[in-house]
Amino acid sequence: MEATTVATVVAAALAAAYIFFAWRYGHWRRRGVPYPEPTLIVGNFGFMVTAKKTFTGAIHAMAAPFKETGYCGVYQWTSPLLLVWDPEMIKQITCKDFSSFHDRGLPTYEHDPLSQHLFNLSGNKWRNLRNKLSPTFTSGKLKLMFSLMHDIAVELNAQVTAEAKTADSHEVEISTLLSHYATDVIGSVAFGIQCNCLRDHDTEFLTMSRKLFRQSPIQMLRFLLELIHPKAGGLLPFKWMMNEVHNFFVNLMKDTVERREEHNIERNDFVQLMMQLRKADLAGVDPENHVELTPGVMAAQGFIFFIAGLDNISNTISFALSKLAVDRELQDRVANEVRDVLRQHDGELTYDALKKMDLVNRVVLEALRLWNPIGVILRKCNATTRVGDLVIDKGQLVFLLTSMNAVDENYFPDPMRFDPDRHTPEAKEMRHPYVFLPFGEGPRNCIAERFALLEMKIAFAMLVRDFVFTPGPRYESDVELDKKSFFPRPKNGFHLQVAAR
Repeated sequence: MEATTVATVVAAALAAAYIFFAWRYGHWRRRGVPYPEPTLIVGNFGFMVTAKKTFTGAIHAMAAPFKETGYCGVYQWTSPLLLVWDPEMIKQITCKDFSSFHDRGLPTYEHDPLSQHLFNLSGNKWRNLRNKLSPTFTSGKLKLMFSLMHDIAVELNAQVTAEAKTADSHEVEISTLLSHYATDVIGSVAFGIQCNCLRDHDTEFLTMSRKLFRQSPIQMLRFLLELIHPKAGGLLPFKWMMNEVHNFFVNLMKDTVERREEHNIERNDFVQLMMQLRKADLAGVDPENHVELTPGVMAAQGFIFFIAGLDNISNTISFALSKLAVDRELQDRVANEVRDVLRQHDGELTYDALKKMDLVNRVVLEALRLWNPIGVILRKCNATTRVGDLVIDKGQLVFLLTSMNAVDENYFPDPMRFDPDRHTPEAKEMRHPYVFLPFGEGPRNCIAERFALLEMKIAFAMLVRDFVFTPGPRYESDVELDKKSFFPRPKNGFHLQVAAR
């Protein structure tokens, strides 16, 4: 009798599980949306467990069989996820019907201050904070920050020279130095301190940034929980999961603000602008959706600079230099442009001088096309909406695959060839404007787009001005990517030989 009861319970449980999975994995079939067959429990996201593919590579592989359709459905564990790459649908979701897709579907937690940054916030809270912070990234404000970035770029070149001298082959692993450059820029502009990571590789600031990106089982568990349900990550709050890193960034911002207020210190950086916004006290405008700029919330805004910018800035510039290393003619053209423009500005690299460097700008854009920092725009449907020939239900999470279009031969002939002329005004006129979106598009595009481009172009222009780059003994023509990293990260770095120009 007991054995019969156990067998009955097991059979009932198996039948319930079968019905559950059959129903969940029938979501796209019932809606007539094409989809790759899911695997039990993990759906189409088994690669997150096996680490056999990069995130972007795995997503592209899912979408490839349905390329002509412009969209497909997949399963994130048992949750349906819509992939879209049709340019007109991307345009509609990011711009024309933005009111139906204004959120990213990412959670924030009041008990976890570093989660309350602009990338995660939703609805009117996002809108209010976005409106407050937008003036921070105007041309006038960036021009004031230019000297801070320029001084760090000068130090970068000094460190490149020093490292090239110590190596027998004059080979430098350039992405590490550029990562330290990006860390120094973020520390200076977003947190208001001199980090000196380029000179000292053991600073506390650099140590904490390394811990932030270090993969650990508990970080992977939180990520998997968020894939199952966006709010499930709250079970492992960041301030508990990475207590030391959380306290470091929050206390750093708190101490910086208190020191400036006590000594009436002013500095042309992001911290100063946030302090001015805090003093303006805009809570009365919309008290229900007001986001108070506490030290924790201020730290969160600087914190997202790290998440979104650190590896992406260093790897994009490294990739551009790597391509120029095997194309000496293009490298010399860039160097000549930089030097010609500088002669018109008394030899000084200024904000206005950098704006005149058209080829520098196009090389950086081409590096962004081939080395897309994320390649996916996240959106959550807030109201059931027809997009093209597809009805997207309220609550549906959508991934817009911008990186897929960036290497589509229909938009970029011979797509893997590095060609800055793809970004001339004439070339851009000939293709759909929504196939190259390295910083997103619409009201929710990357607020720091111009800041990121400025940071990249300063370092790139100064490096090409002062050095000749050629392939080193460990140079990889086809860069192997780290499959464990969410962002595209070189597994072995970028190794280049360096000589004074």
